[in-house]
Amino acid sequence: MQRWVAAVVSIGLVGASLEPIVRAPDDDGFPLSTFPMFAARRGRRLVMSYAQGVTGDGRLRALSPGLIGTGEVMQAFTRIQRAVDAGPDERRALCVDIAARVAGDAAYGDVVEIRIVSGTHDAVDYLVGEVARPGAVGAGEPPAEPAVAATPAATRASCTVERRPR
Repeated sequence: MQRWVAAVVSIGLVGASLEPIVRAPDDDGFPLSTFPMFAARRGRRLVMSYAQGVTGDGRLRALSPGLIGTGEVMQAFTRIQRAVDAGPDERRALCVDIAARVAGDAAYGDVVEIRIVSGTHDAVDYLVGEVARPGAVGAGEPPAEPAVAATPAATRASCTVERRPR
């Protein structure tokens, strides 16, 4: 009787393992995931809004999520996107909030302006052309502005970083 139970369990497990073969590739679920987010072809065009610092000599600096007001990348992205969608008053308020954090961070002492921008970029060219190239990224941060932009980034808000004299 024990061999019979083992055979039934084995056949059931093999069937569950093979089940994703007979369902649609984008149908994700129990018992095994087909990981459709990785299996489907994705577009290269990326439209997003982000914050960037501008130094006194005009160079762009990437800002960490902590300067946006959170330690999480996706929360920072969401915070910026909500401000952009809410309108000019919210964009300006977020810009001032970020500028206050930047003013208190000595590592960003060269940043004199904060910009909230929106741009359309080629995601593959961004990753292959900038992030993957050795020496292209400083201190583990992505570049402030991707090398290849399908359309230039449009400034949605900007504000000055005001530092208190010591």
